[in-house]
Amino acid sequence: MTPLAFVLIWCMSPLLFALVALPRIFPSVMSDIYDVIIIHMTEKWYAAVLARLPKGARVLDVGIGTATALVGRKGQNATVVVEKDLTFVGVDYEDAYIRKAIDVVRKAKLEKHVDLHCRSIYDAELASMLSGAARCDAAYFSGSLTLMPDPPAALRAAADMCKPKGLVYVTQTFQNAPSPVMARLKPLLRHLTTIDFGRLTYRSELDGIIKAAGMKVLEDVPVPGSIDTKAQTARLLVLSR
Repeated sequence: MTPLAFVLIWCMSPLLFALVALPRIFPSVMSDIYDVIIIHMTEKWYAAVLARLPKGARVLDVGIGTATALVGRKGQNATVVVEKDLTFVGVDYEDAYIRKAIDVVRKAKLEKHVDLHCRSIYDAELASMLSGAARCDAAYFSGSLTLMPDPPAALRAAADMCKPKGLVYVTQTFQNAPSPVMARLKPLLRHLTTIDFGRLTYRSELDGIIKAAGMKVLEDVPVPGSIDTKAQTARLLVLSR
């Protein structure tokens, strides 16, 4: 090991310890660490989708997490939710995230606008709850689609819980160029921290998921203010049946 590498590891050791040890010792910390790492990006993703939603829309939020991105660090997204009278049915299979989301929603005074459930998108009870007249106007996957064990089935399930002309929104970071280091690092983080940061996703993979789900792309644009480099880009896709 070179002296420089040793110094870098030594300087980063407190951060590495926090990322690896804290979520295992205190599971509730998992949601806080996740927010700190990604909120600066995901709140912009929500803003882009909120701008497209019609007033009074009811939205199925698949993988709502802690709802911090929905609210926004300064409450900017929450303001849009109230002004447009939007309603979110938020689902996430991580109990720690939903518990924090309940507190985040309460502090933002969005209880009338956000209905939270610790459930999987594949849950038959969720499908039953969001059927008939209770169907949503739209569904949204905020970086969560490729975390699903069966992404095409998740898309179909979400679309089934929407009205016939309902749209499905997807925001996702795509890898534009191969990165062997990141390809190994991202999945490893789940084993180290218990937090699932997903894996590198290439646009061709999402094209295959959309095709397998039997859906079509109506819009595909970069997310304003989010990452857009030669290596990676964050995009917003609008899908329909």
